[in-house]
Amino acid sequence: MPVAPVLGEGLVTRTLRIADEDVVWLRGVLDGYEGLAMLFGDGTGKITLAAPADRESELDALLADLRLEAEFTQLP
Repeated sequence: MPVAPVLGEGLVTRTLRIADEDVVWLRGVLDGYEGLAMLFGDGTGKITLAAPADRESELDALLADLRLEAEFTQLP
C-alpha cells in the first residue's frame, strides 16, 4: 500500500517520473547527500522528493546533474 509523503511547513517537493530500475539508484544517490531529501514512491514510476526549504537550490542542482546519468521528467 502506497504511503503519502508527510509534508509541512519548511519543506519543498519535486515530483518526478522515473523508470522503476532507476528509483533504487536515485535513493542511493540521495543517501549520499545526508538529509537532502526523502523519496516517496508508489511503484508507478512517479515519485515525490521532499526536502528542507533551505536546501532547495542544492536539490535542484543535484537533479540537473543527475539528468546526465538517468532519464527522468520533472512533473508540475
